Amino acid sequence: PQRCSGMRVRRNAASLSPQDWQSIANVLRQMNDDGAISRFGASHDRLFSRVHGNTCFFPFHRRYVLEFENIARRYDPNFTVPYWDATESFRNPAADPVLSNNGLGGNGGSNDRCLGSGIQSNMQVTYPNNHCLRRSFNQGDSIGAWYAPEIISSYIQSDTSLSTFRENIEYSIHGAVHLGLGGEMDTGYAAQDFSFMAHHANLDRLWWDWQNSHNSFLMYDGTGSNGPASLSDLIPEDSSVPFNGATVESVMVLGYGNVCYTYDSSAGAPQSYPSGGSNNGGNNNNGGNNNGGNNNGGNNNSANNANGNNNGNNNGNGNNNGNNNNRS
Repeated sequence: PQRCSGMRVRRNAASLSPQDWQSIANVLRQMNDDGAISRFGASHDRLFSRVHGNTCFFPFHRRYVLEFENIARRYDPNFTVPYWDATESFRNPAADPVLSNNGLGGNGGSNDRCLGSGIQSNMQVTYPNNHCLRRSFNQGDSIGAWYAPEIISSYIQSDTSLSTFRENIEYSIHGAVHLGLGGEMDTGYAAQDFSFMAHHANLDRLWWDWQNSHNSFLMYDGTGSNGPASLSDLIPEDSSVPFNGATVESVMVLGYGNVCYTYDSSAGAPQSYPSGGSNNGGNNNNGGNNNGGNNNGGNNNSANNANGNNNGNNNGNGNNNGNNNNRS
């Protein structure tokens, strides 16, 4: 892949001004009026079991958030998805300024759980039926503690395979945020809540940090969406949000091909494209080491099996093993 001629920079959501948030709100309203928000919700719901509980989790969501960002830039050429580092307020997530009325908004209404604050306040969506965008904190008016940044940092530093890192991230901070916010975020169509995009941009940032830390830009091991993971695998897609046959390898390295963005806190694009692409570089198929143990006997069911078992898993110490979480 060719190096990008220009790079957009995704910023920490905590650094955005009220004007920045208002610009995002304007784009989201237009996208929703055109049906794009619900198309993303529908596609994620229909692909759910193929892109959770296996190593495709990271490349799928990288491509998915990028597609959202690309479509949003048709409405505002300066639009980028901010990343929401949920560990910054892990002790008391409901007090995170990102969840204020200026930002992503707070809890839903006490009766209908409709989101009445933030950039998507009073938004109506159409998938799987016409309804208000909902938010329902998992401890009533508060959210149970999430994961401390030190825990996430330890995964980045100590996990030597992507399959292990994926499992640790998916079943910790990933699921804790989905379950903590509840409502739309605790469904397969969670992507209708923009907190999904900001959350997954952050998970993508963590993956990029892991890739840089281990110089493992093209590692893609364990089980993919259709069996043993391979860089030549097609990323699962749905007709409502097509990826045009994108391969896993096409999204592995920020700054190359069509993946022309980076993060304000992370390394930029490598000076040259890493070696080992296309032929899998020996990184991809570690003897199926992910079968059964990590994926509950296959790529399709572990996310669903995990689903919903984690209500109340957040025991206030920021150290819960949310291996039960799983709304993407």
